[in-house]
Amino acid sequence: VSSLLEICNDGTPNSQAMAAGVLRILSVYPEIKENFIEENAVMILLGLWNSGTILAQENAIGCLNNLVVKDDNLKLLIAREGVIESMKNYWDSINSVQNLEVAIVMIQILASCPLIVENLVADGFLNRVAGVLSCGVLGCRIAAAKAVYELSYNTKTRKELGEIGCISALVRMMDGKAVEEKEVAAKALSRLMAFPGNRRIFKKEEKGIVSAVQLLDPLVQNLDKKYPVLILISLVHSKKCRKQ
Repeated sequence: VSSLLEICNDGTPNSQAMAAGVLRILSVYPEIKENFIEENAVMILLGLWNSGTILAQENAIGCLNNLVVKDDNLKLLIAREGVIESMKNYWDSINSVQNLEVAIVMIQILASCPLIVENLVADGFLNRVAGVLSCGVLGCRIAAAKAVYELSYNTKTRKELGEIGCISALVRMMDGKAVEEKEVAAKALSRLMAFPGNRRIFKKEEKGIVSAVQLLDPLVQNLDKKYPVLILISLVHSKKCRKQ
């Protein structure tokens, strides 16, 4: 780990990207995390994120995601070190939506921390994430739906996410081919539906109730049925929806 981090600091642009890629793979293993912390990996990876090639940045972000995902102290550390501004810069500098997935995952991870989520909202990430829900890259759509779930932590953000088109996009995702896409869309909708205005938007979706009911089919396996049930529960007060 220390040798690879040294390359991230002082190597050529190509070797930095490769070293960060290896670190990204190693960072999946919890038993190695302590080695990363001892070697000041978080600060080195943040530095590479701000100065490396697009591939180096992508690998640095992916590695950081693995390191901070279950550690609120590390989330707060990178937030203090300007990670939100770095995310905006990265987002605006890439040409392919495919490269966005690691940044969207980072938003989801940071949004799960109550002390950071307000800053993400204030810096305009609701619109950024909502725009990805309709993209052509499955991994990005799934990451974006997970981020929407975390970002919709209060009435205000639920209202805003509904107003910028998340409901329609998530309904379409419930009809996706991948079970994971169906589930994360239903999960995000189940939280957004806590706001009455979003329920009104959902009712206008031609395939909304049908898509939610279809997820209850026993043939749809490996999907947590709790989320479509929560969507339907939020609608039973409407006579029209009950009839449908």
